[in-house]
Amino acid sequence: MSNEKNLINLGKENKKKENKQVKKSNEKQSNSKKDVSSKSFRMISKIEPQKRKGRYNVYINDDFAFGIDEEVLIKFELNKGLHVTKELQEKIENEDSYYKAYQKTLNYLSYSLRSEKQIRDYLAKHELYHFSDRMIEQLKSMRLIDDLNFAQSYVRSQANINQKGPRNIEQDLKQKGIKEEFILTALDEYPYEQQLENAISLASKKWGQTSKNSEIESVQKVKAYLLNKGYTFDLVNEAITAIDTEKDNEVEYNALVKQGDKAARRYSRKYEGYELTQRLKGYLYNKGYPTELINRYMDEREME
Repeated sequence: MSNEKNLINLGKENKKKENKQVKKSNEKQSNSKKDVSSKSFRMISKIEPQKRKGRYNVYINDDFAFGIDEEVLIKFELNKGLHVTKELQEKIENEDSYYKAYQKTLNYLSYSLRSEKQIRDYLAKHELYHFSDRMIEQLKSMRLIDDLNFAQSYVRSQANINQKGPRNIEQDLKQKGIKEEFILTALDEYPYEQQLENAISLASKKWGQTSKNSEIESVQKVKAYLLNKGYTFDLVNEAITAIDTEKDNEVEYNALVKQGDKAARRYSRKYEGYELTQRLKGYLYNKGYPTELINRYMDEREME
């Protein structure tokens, strides 16, 4: 009977111990849940301006969380005491990154007009391509990107300032990503009369730099120069016809003498006599000098 009582008492004591352990375990779990809940509740504790104007530091639960621009701060209506989830913080920081890219792009646009392709290339270069579509849409809505307007402005500036020919301008616009239909419309800003006027002006200047060349070679140099500037073959011929390309005999002969003497010094290292004479004549003929001037030069050399 005594043993039976002892067993009953022992069972009661064990039960009490179990209850205490369960109670402690429940208390720990409750405290743990409170800690997790406390950590998961993320509240803005402070917003302070940075030294950089228009930028702010945001603190969550008294710890620095992120820096943002004033525009983003206003957009998300951030203020002290606001609950900020991790998802919301990610959105805020992404928006701030976009705003930085936007400001950078505006600065790029401030120097001159840009085409859509130039903006996309710029963003890609700075590893901001993931913002491209949104950025282009925003800039277009603000009329800061307009490929037709860009093309027309580019044609006018290249025609008036650089006196480029239409072919070079067209090639430039293609490289800048402008559509063919916009290019054709934009080239209307550069009428044929202005093209011819520019070509004649360029031809006259270039002609003045050919005093050391024969008349024929001078014409070839001017033609090549205008073609390289992007003018059409027909317009180049018209421009050449419009300027005075006839050289005075004495002026041309003086140019021949300079080139002939220089060639003679070079050829005389390898040739002499008849071979030297033929080489020299062939050189001057290829330079475009008329036969009578070449013969005059050769006669004067023999008399020396």
